[in-house]
Amino acid sequence: MHTRRARYLLQPGESPTLPERTVPQVLRIGLARDMLGLGDERIITSPAVSFPLPRYLDGAPLRGAPGVRAEALRYPFMWLPEPLRERLEVDTGDAATTIESDDAWALRIAFEMWGSRLYDIDTGGWLDVLALYDLDADDPATQGRIDAWWAGGQDEDLDAIDLSGVFVPESAEDSDWASIAALALVESFDQASMALSAVDTVALCELVSSGDLTALGTTDPARAVSSLVAVARTRFTSQAEVSALLAHLQRQADQPGADGTHLVAEIIPQVSEIAQGLWLTYQPILSEVVASFTPDETGETTTREDA
Repeated sequence: MHTRRARYLLQPGESPTLPERTVPQVLRIGLARDMLGLGDERIITSPAVSFPLPRYLDGAPLRGAPGVRAEALRYPFMWLPEPLRERLEVDTGDAATTIESDDAWALRIAFEMWGSRLYDIDTGGWLDVLALYDLDADDPATQGRIDAWWAGGQDEDLDAIDLSGVFVPESAEDSDWASIAALALVESFDQASMALSAVDTVALCELVSSGDLTALGTTDPARAVSSLVAVARTRFTSQAEVSALLAHLQRQADQPGADGTHLVAEIIPQVSEIAQGLWLTYQPILSEVVASFTPDETGETTTREDA
């Protein structure tokens, strides 16, 4: 049995929650699709979580999901035990319940990955599950075994993989720490993430206005404006009025033959103004969230005991 870390999207020192950069976060959707082999409908993204996750259907394992790359099975979130795969019933406080949302579930899984040390912030590395079972995800023979097993074949080694023991709480009172934290924090994390996205969007607007389009991967001003509006739309989906206004600006930016210089002059100031307003609205919440995760005098950061 070998303990090894594998990289998946996050950089050394990067938290699994509250993504700080808007454009890289959007690009990670495509990277996750390529690295995992899952289609868009089987990938979950959340403004509160820094990395895309696979979507589990009806609490069932991922085994058999089409397109999954064999080497993707090194990542622990591809092997979630049943209690983590299943969505929780949430008490709404009015004698009714609802099912845990994508955002709350993604935040719960991020907390579990972090709290169980399956993700290591210092290195940006994920525990290599296959290496724990003496399997090399980069070995073609192992990949062939995984493909056959994924399609329904028998394999004693792969059948034996079970991460349930990793998530055993230290005490009974700790058993629901991640779900309690996620449900309590999902709204504030969403809003804090919007504050980060807002200040990032303002910075991107300033770059585009100055003629620097590098961050958006193009030299065409019209394409840069369209891309910037599209990025903003992915970050502020929970704001109905903002979403409607950005959708309107997107239609303007995508008109055939639109003049790039005109779009920069007309649309970018509006996007910047929207983002500045969101920053002013949600910056206090961001400050509260950051403060709650600041190391205390002992050097410890808020984790299970504080959730």
